[in-house]
Amino acid sequence: MSRPRVLLTGFGPFPGVPNNPSAWLAERLAERRPDFDGEIDARILPTEWESAALMPRLYETLQPHVMIHFGVSERARTFRIERSAHNRAALRQDAKGALPLGPAIRPDGPDRFDTRLPAAALAAHLKTCGLPAVTSRSAGLYLCNFLYYHSLDWARGQAEPPLVLFVHIPPLSARGGPVSEATLLQGAREILRFVTTFASAQDPAKATIGPALARGEAMMNAKDA
Repeated sequence: MSRPRVLLTGFGPFPGVPNNPSAWLAERLAERRPDFDGEIDARILPTEWESAALMPRLYETLQPHVMIHFGVSERARTFRIERSAHNRAALRQDAKGALPLGPAIRPDGPDRFDTRLPAAALAAHLKTCGLPAVTSRSAGLYLCNFLYYHSLDWARGQAEPPLVLFVHIPPLSARGGPVSEATLLQGAREILRFVTTFASAQDPAKATIGPALARGEAMMNAKDA
């Protein structure tokens, strides 16, 4: 992969969160990307069930090699690296007041999709950079999980499946959260660097992530098994 095409997304406001930091993060990361030789397209998504369901149309147009989705979680205290998307949706209103079509995202779809990225190694890498991070097996029941499921579903149908990742971020300290804008941006840069390095490796199982990260992956996998 000579010049990776990366799609970054964040969400707009939704009930209870009038200012969504994931939108700011996706836009700022696309603007400030030192040492990254590739194409980045940042999109701010309306927090709406219908809009998220239509995102595969955008993927068909852009044909990204990497998709990194950011979303805020009011309960998160760290960067939360999501391993999986589940085939379920809460009957909860979106930013337009609409509800999902049902409790299953795809009634005939698999119960779960997993990212191909080494989530535990990524979390370990962030920690070595002094950034708080954990892995998670559930992206929730709202639009974050809904988008992640559609993205992973689309990716698996491609001849050369892109890498897809969802990261939950905590609220900013300016709004009572645990992290500053600078910390959030630093973490997002490291996530971008890690994921694109992994994607560019000829053999993903032997991606150049360093001995410390490999040890972290083994330790986290053993703990989560």
